Amino acid sequence: MLTQAVLRTISQSGMIRPGHGVLVGLSGGADSVCLTHVLSELRQVLDLRLVAAHVNHRLRADADDDEAFSKSFAQNLNLPFLSVCVDVAALAESSGRSLEDAARRARYEALGALAARHDCDRIAVGHTLDDQAETVFMRLCRGSGTRGLAGIYPKRPLAGGSSLIRPLLSTRRSAVLQYLSGHGLSFREDSTNADRRFTRNRVRHDILPHLRKALNPRLTEALAATAELRREEEDFLDQLARKTFEERLQTELGSVSLAVSALASDHPALARRLVRLAVAEVKGETTDLSKTHVDEVLSLLAPGRSGRELHLPGLGVVRSFDALVFRSRQRSLGGAPASAPENGYNRFEYRFAIPSRIPVRECRGWLSANLEACAVSDDGYGRASGDAVRVAVERSRKELKIRNPEPSDRFRPLGAKGSKRLSRYLMERRVASEMRQHVPVVVRADSDEILWVVGHGVSELARIETGERALHLQWQRGE
Repeated sequence: MLTQAVLRTISQSGMIRPGHGVLVGLSGGADSVCLTHVLSELRQVLDLRLVAAHVNHRLRADADDDEAFSKSFAQNLNLPFLSVCVDVAALAESSGRSLEDAARRARYEALGALAARHDCDRIAVGHTLDDQAETVFMRLCRGSGTRGLAGIYPKRPLAGGSSLIRPLLSTRRSAVLQYLSGHGLSFREDSTNADRRFTRNRVRHDILPHLRKALNPRLTEALAATAELRREEEDFLDQLARKTFEERLQTELGSVSLAVSALASDHPALARRLVRLAVAEVKGETTDLSKTHVDEVLSLLAPGRSGRELHLPGLGVVRSFDALVFRSRQRSLGGAPASAPENGYNRFEYRFAIPSRIPVRECRGWLSANLEACAVSDDGYGRASGDAVRVAVERSRKELKIRNPEPSDRFRPLGAKGSKRLSRYLMERRVASEMRQHVPVVVRADSDEILWVVGHGVSELARIETGERALHLQWQRGE
């Protein structure tokens, strides 16, 4: 009995809990009419609050008749009825997507908004076992991996805390039609469902029926079983990848990075998933990310590829020494709208008195400067390259400056025989090229000579000799 089969599917997948509000998508077609009727029959058993919702796509001349039918059907079941109109054709044109894709996206977005507005925890739609088989077959023909062959999920979370559920996913379409006939229920026929111009219709009406005759009468069930196995494997691999990603993820100034050495030693299946997770972390989705894109990113792991950059849909990926850095192309590394700093540098300059503590918002940090007692030379602290150092300052000096690096800057590290370009010094310190503009330098206010490259090294000019005045400089990260 179909009602009992649906009840088992709901229970096995944990789709609905007592007290849940369920918004059921009612298009007027056979599957949605069947699902709405079954859920209405199960209202008391499941202790649910049921609301019917119709999305009018405005794509067919009889679209308004579909809406009127759906409204009448819901009222006959004493269900609240909601409807919304969406101009799918305009959305498809503006987004460059196909009508099918634009309609699907618009439908789920509209149902999600209605569910949130009417306090519904679940959105139920009428996909069947046949829909599952068709989806898996089409993805197999396109060369999908495990993720694609997992097919349609019985339940998946949506933004805002609700979930999309498919109670008919274990039910054949023939059983749906038999149920409707047995209960004397009419439904609307969508003329586009017979249009062979659409791939799914060719698969549904021509290809799968032929394969069932020629190869396997239970091909639909076999494809659905394949999807179930792939979903189990996908869930396991996804958990493993997410755990690994969280352990390795590095974030700085709006970018996301993964260690090249670790990624290169991973199994390719795990490495591909980590790349997809990194893209999702930056973009919020991986819709436009193809296998080719992922392979291009992984090609940056090869020796000698440091400094190479890829431009993917909506983001850039750069190999910087042992880091693979992902960043949005719409935003700069600092998180502000992207702009081209003068000469490639993020310009700022602040004078500060001795002693003082000042914020440097461009670098998301604070600088503290405090005088210390006279120091003996070569005490070790002055050679520190971390975020806290000591430098020598003249007794007459009242202020210093902290500023951005300049293209002409030269720097002589403590103990070095001569100076070098600051950009070369930072490269030798393995600072990524796109991050060098965010390394502040402390300089003499009058001569602009560098005393400290913050977080990296003290200048020979700032060596502390016996009896000289020592200034303790400390950099604290965080705004």
